[in-house]
Amino acid sequence: MRNLTKRLLGWLTLGVVTLLFANCLHIVEEVTVNKNGSGSYKMTIDMSEVKSMMDAIKSMGEENGEEKPDGETTQTDGGEEDASGEDNSMAQMGAELSSVANSLRSIAGLSNIREINDTATYMFGYSFDFANIEALNKAIRIINREKYDTRVEETFRFKSGNFERLNAADIGEQFKKTLTEAEEEDEEGNMEMVKAFFSGMTYKQVYRFPGAKVKKSSNPLSELSSDGESVTILIKPLDEEQQKKKPSVATVVKLK
Repeated sequence: MRNLTKRLLGWLTLGVVTLLFANCLHIVEEVTVNKNGSGSYKMTIDMSEVKSMMDAIKSMGEENGEEKPDGETTQTDGGEEDASGEDNSMAQMGAELSSVANSLRSIAGLSNIREINDTATYMFGYSFDFANIEALNKAIRIINREKYDTRVEETFRFKSGNFERLNAADIGEQFKKTLTEAEEEDEEGNMEMVKAFFSGMTYKQVYRFPGAKVKKSSNPLSELSSDGESVTILIKPLDEEQQKKKPSVATVVKLK
Protein backbone atom coordinates (compact mmCIF):
# COMPACT_ATOMS: atom_id res chain seq x y z
CA MET A 1 0.00 0.00 0.00
CA ARG A 2 2.88 2.36 0.74
CA ASN A 3 4.28 1.60 -2.73
CA LEU A 4 0.96 2.61 -4.29
CA THR A 5 1.06 6.02 -2.63
CA LYS A 6 4.68 6.58 -3.67
CA ARG A 7 3.81 5.78 -7.29
CA LEU A 8 0.93 8.24 -7.23
CA LEU A 9 3.22 10.92 -5.82
CA GLY A 10 5.56 10.25 -8.73
CA TRP A 11 2.81 10.57 -11.35
CA LEU A 12 1.42 13.76 -9.84
CA THR A 13 4.79 15.49 -9.62
CA LEU A 14 5.22 14.76 -13.31
CA GLY A 15 2.38 17.23 -13.90
CA VAL A 16 -0.50 14.85 -14.54
CA VAL A 17 -2.78 17.11 -12.51
CA THR A 18 -5.65 16.42 -14.91
CA LEU A 19 -6.02 13.07 -13.15
CA LEU A 20 -7.45 14.97 -10.19
CA PHE A 21 -10.74 15.25 -12.04
CA ALA A 22 -11.15 11.47 -12.08
CA ASN A 23 -12.75 9.65 -9.17
CA CYS A 24 -9.74 7.40 -9.58
CA LEU A 25 -10.26 4.41 -7.35
CA HIS A 26 -13.16 2.05 -6.70
CA ILE A 27 -12.73 -1.05 -4.57
CA VAL A 28 -15.32 -3.82 -4.83
CA GLU A 29 -15.33 -6.74 -2.41
CA GLU A 30 -17.74 -9.55 -3.32
CA VAL A 31 -18.50 -12.50 -1.06
CA THR A 32 -20.90 -15.28 -2.06
CA VAL A 33 -21.90 -17.68 0.71
CA ASN A 34 -23.87 -20.86 0.08
CA LYS A 35 -26.07 -22.51 2.68
CA ASN A 36 -23.33 -25.02 3.56
CA GLY A 37 -20.77 -22.26 4.23
CA SER A 38 -18.81 -22.66 1.00
CA GLY A 39 -18.61 -19.86 -1.51
CA SER A 40 -16.42 -17.45 -3.44
CA TYR A 41 -14.49 -14.26 -2.77
CA LYS A 42 -13.45 -11.54 -5.19
CA MET A 43 -11.59 -8.29 -4.64
CA THR A 44 -11.42 -5.82 -7.53
CA ILE A 45 -9.57 -2.53 -7.59
CA ASP A 46 -11.04 -0.52 -10.44
CA MET A 47 -8.87 2.32 -11.78
CA SER A 48 -10.51 2.41 -15.21
CA GLU A 49 -11.31 6.12 -14.79
CA VAL A 50 -7.59 6.80 -14.46
CA LYS A 51 -7.02 4.80 -17.66
CA SER A 52 -9.61 6.86 -19.52
CA MET A 53 -8.07 10.10 -18.30
CA MET A 54 -4.53 9.02 -19.18
CA ASP A 55 -5.70 7.96 -22.66
CA ALA A 56 -7.27 11.40 -23.10
CA ILE A 57 -4.03 13.11 -22.02
CA LYS A 58 -2.04 10.91 -24.41
CA SER A 59 -4.45 11.69 -27.24
CA MET A 60 -4.11 15.43 -26.64
CA GLY A 61 -0.34 15.07 -26.72
CA GLU A 62 -0.47 13.26 -30.03
CA GLU A 63 -2.77 15.90 -31.50
CA ASN A 64 -0.23 18.52 -30.50
CA GLY A 65 2.50 16.61 -32.32
CA GLU A 66 4.23 15.28 -29.22
CA GLU A 67 4.57 11.65 -30.34
CA LYS A 68 7.86 9.94 -29.53
CA PRO A 69 10.06 8.44 -32.25
CA ASP A 70 9.51 4.74 -32.88
CA GLY A 71 11.09 2.52 -30.25
CA GLU A 72 11.99 5.34 -27.88
CA THR A 73 11.46 4.81 -24.18
CA THR A 74 11.59 7.37 -21.41
CA GLN A 75 12.57 6.79 -17.81
CA THR A 76 10.44 8.74 -15.33
CA ASP A 77 10.25 8.97 -11.56
CA GLY A 78 7.09 6.91 -11.69
CA GLY A 79 8.48 4.14 -13.88
CA GLU A 80 9.52 3.44 -17.45
CA GLU A 81 7.38 4.73 -20.26
CA ASP A 82 7.32 2.75 -23.49
CA ALA A 83 7.26 4.01 -27.06
CA SER A 84 3.47 4.34 -27.04
CA GLY A 85 3.61 6.70 -24.08
CA GLU A 86 2.19 4.12 -21.66
CA ASP A 87 3.50 4.39 -18.11
CA ASN A 88 4.59 0.88 -17.12
CA SER A 89 4.51 1.81 -13.44
CA MET A 90 0.75 1.18 -13.57
CA ALA A 91 1.41 -2.39 -14.65
CA GLN A 92 3.91 -2.73 -11.82
CA MET A 93 1.40 -1.39 -9.35
CA GLY A 94 -1.25 -3.78 -10.65
CA ALA A 95 1.11 -6.70 -10.14
CA GLU A 96 1.69 -5.59 -6.54
CA LEU A 97 -2.03 -5.39 -5.82
CA SER A 98 -3.00 -8.67 -7.43
CA SER A 99 -0.04 -10.91 -6.57
CA VAL A 100 -1.55 -13.20 -3.94
CA ALA A 101 -1.88 -16.54 -5.71
CA ASN A 102 1.38 -18.08 -4.52
CA SER A 103 0.61 -17.27 -0.89
CA LEU A 104 -2.96 -18.59 -1.04
CA ARG A 105 -2.18 -21.90 -2.74
CA SER A 106 -0.90 -23.35 0.53
CA ILE A 107 -4.27 -22.85 2.30
CA ALA A 108 -6.44 -25.96 2.56
CA GLY A 109 -9.99 -25.34 1.41
CA LEU A 110 -9.20 -22.80 -1.32
CA SER A 111 -9.53 -23.44 -5.05
CA ASN A 112 -9.75 -21.62 -8.38
CA ILE A 113 -7.33 -18.95 -7.20
CA ARG A 114 -7.02 -16.24 -9.83
CA GLU A 115 -5.20 -12.94 -10.12
CA ILE A 116 -6.75 -10.00 -11.96
CA ASN A 117 -4.10 -7.85 -13.61
CA ASP A 118 -5.69 -6.16 -16.61
CA THR A 119 -3.49 -3.25 -17.63
CA ALA A 120 -5.70 -2.58 -20.65
CA THR A 121 -8.57 -1.46 -18.41
CA TYR A 122 -6.67 -0.86 -15.14
CA MET A 123 -8.60 -3.53 -13.28
CA PHE A 124 -6.62 -5.37 -10.61
CA GLY A 125 -7.39 -7.83 -7.84
CA TYR A 126 -7.89 -11.52 -7.10
CA SER A 127 -10.57 -14.14 -6.59
CA PHE A 128 -10.91 -17.64 -5.16
CA ASP A 129 -13.44 -20.23 -4.02
CA PHE A 130 -13.52 -21.38 -0.40
CA ALA A 131 -14.82 -24.61 1.11
CA ASN A 132 -15.78 -23.01 4.42
CA ILE A 133 -15.57 -19.75 6.36
CA GLU A 134 -12.44 -20.90 8.17
CA ALA A 135 -10.57 -21.12 4.85
CA LEU A 136 -11.88 -17.69 3.85
CA ASN A 137 -10.63 -16.16 7.10
CA LYS A 138 -7.20 -17.74 6.65
CA ALA A 139 -6.96 -16.24 3.16
CA ILE A 140 -7.94 -12.76 4.37
CA ARG A 141 -5.45 -13.07 7.22
CA ILE A 142 -2.57 -13.75 4.81
CA ILE A 143 -3.64 -11.02 2.37
CA ASN A 144 -3.80 -8.42 5.13
CA ARG A 145 -0.42 -9.41 6.50
CA GLU A 146 1.28 -9.24 3.09
CA LYS A 147 -0.51 -6.28 1.53
CA TYR A 148 -1.25 -4.02 4.49
CA ASP A 149 1.14 -5.25 7.18
CA THR A 150 -1.75 -5.81 9.60
CA ARG A 151 -2.78 -8.82 11.64
CA VAL A 152 -6.44 -9.79 11.44
CA GLU A 153 -7.44 -13.09 13.00
CA GLU A 154 -11.10 -13.21 11.97
CA THR A 155 -13.10 -11.25 9.41
CA PHE A 156 -16.24 -13.30 8.72
CA ARG A 157 -18.59 -15.57 10.68
CA PHE A 158 -21.40 -17.77 9.45
CA LYS A 159 -23.52 -19.73 11.88
CA SER A 160 -27.18 -20.63 12.42
CA GLY A 161 -28.44 -18.63 9.47
CA ASN A 162 -26.51 -15.50 10.41
CA PHE A 163 -23.67 -14.03 8.36
CA GLU A 164 -21.40 -11.55 10.09
CA ARG A 165 -18.72 -9.22 8.79
CA LEU A 166 -16.57 -7.99 11.65
CA ASN A 167 -15.11 -4.50 11.82
CA ALA A 168 -11.77 -5.78 10.52
CA ALA A 169 -9.81 -5.93 7.27
CA ASP A 170 -11.21 -2.53 6.28
CA ILE A 171 -9.34 -1.61 3.09
CA GLY A 172 -10.74 1.92 3.11
CA GLU A 173 -9.23 2.51 6.54
CA GLN A 174 -5.93 1.07 5.34
CA PHE A 175 -5.84 3.61 2.51
CA LYS A 176 -6.55 6.46 4.93
CA LYS A 177 -3.81 5.24 7.25
CA THR A 178 -1.34 5.01 4.39
CA LEU A 179 -2.17 8.53 3.22
CA THR A 180 -1.66 9.86 6.75
CA GLU A 181 1.72 8.16 7.02
CA ALA A 182 2.73 9.45 3.58
CA GLU A 183 1.69 12.98 4.53
CA GLU A 184 4.01 12.89 7.52
CA GLU A 185 6.89 11.93 5.21
CA ASP A 186 5.96 14.33 2.42
CA GLU A 187 8.81 16.79 2.00
CA GLU A 188 7.78 18.24 -1.34
CA GLY A 189 4.23 19.27 -0.46
CA ASN A 190 2.48 16.93 -2.89
CA MET A 191 0.01 15.28 -0.53
CA GLU A 192 -2.78 17.76 -1.21
CA MET A 193 -2.80 16.54 -4.82
CA VAL A 194 -2.79 12.93 -3.68
CA LYS A 195 -5.71 13.55 -1.32
CA ALA A 196 -7.64 15.21 -4.15
CA PHE A 197 -6.81 12.24 -6.36
CA PHE A 198 -8.31 9.85 -3.81
CA SER A 199 -11.25 12.07 -2.81
CA GLY A 200 -13.82 10.14 -4.87
CA MET A 201 -12.68 6.71 -3.72
CA THR A 202 -15.43 4.21 -2.97
CA TYR A 203 -15.37 0.88 -1.18
CA LYS A 204 -18.30 -1.35 -2.08
CA GLN A 205 -19.10 -4.61 -0.32
CA VAL A 206 -21.47 -7.06 -1.94
CA TYR A 207 -22.71 -10.12 -0.02
CA ARG A 208 -24.70 -12.76 -1.91
CA PHE A 209 -26.63 -15.68 -0.45
CA PRO A 210 -27.90 -17.97 -3.23
CA GLY A 211 -31.07 -19.84 -2.31
CA ALA A 212 -31.62 -17.77 0.85
CA LYS A 213 -33.44 -14.55 1.61
CA VAL A 214 -32.05 -11.66 3.61
CA LYS A 215 -34.26 -10.82 6.54
CA LYS A 216 -32.22 -7.92 7.90
CA SER A 217 -28.77 -6.31 7.72
CA SER A 218 -27.58 -4.31 10.72
CA ASN A 219 -25.38 -1.87 8.80
CA PRO A 220 -27.35 1.37 8.15
CA LEU A 221 -25.74 1.70 4.72
CA SER A 222 -27.11 -1.67 3.60
CA GLU A 223 -29.14 -1.88 0.40
CA LEU A 224 -31.10 -5.05 -0.30
CA SER A 225 -31.32 -6.38 -3.85
CA SER A 226 -34.69 -6.73 -5.55
CA ASP A 227 -34.54 -10.54 -5.32
CA GLY A 228 -33.72 -10.37 -1.60
CA GLU A 229 -30.62 -12.54 -1.96
CA SER A 230 -27.84 -9.96 -1.63
CA VAL A 231 -26.77 -6.92 0.37
CA THR A 232 -24.64 -4.00 -0.86
CA ILE A 233 -22.81 -1.53 1.39
CA LEU A 234 -21.13 1.52 -0.16
CA ILE A 235 -18.53 3.37 1.90
CA LYS A 236 -16.73 6.56 0.87
CA PRO A 237 -13.61 6.59 3.05
CA LEU A 238 -12.62 10.19 2.24
CA ASP A 239 -16.09 11.73 2.03
CA GLU A 240 -16.32 14.19 4.91
CA GLU A 241 -20.11 14.12 5.18
CA GLN A 242 -20.33 10.33 5.29
CA GLN A 243 -17.39 10.09 7.65
CA LYS A 244 -19.20 12.29 10.18
CA LYS A 245 -21.61 9.36 10.61
CA LYS A 246 -18.67 7.02 11.30
CA PRO A 247 -19.53 4.34 8.71
CA SER A 248 -18.33 0.83 9.37
CA VAL A 249 -17.71 -2.27 7.31
CA ALA A 250 -19.25 -4.35 10.10
CA THR A 251 -22.67 -5.89 9.63
CA VAL A 252 -24.79 -8.81 10.76
CA VAL A 253 -27.02 -10.26 8.05
CA LYS A 254 -29.91 -12.40 9.25
CA LEU A 255 -31.11 -14.93 6.70
CA LYS A 256 -34.38 -16.80 6.39
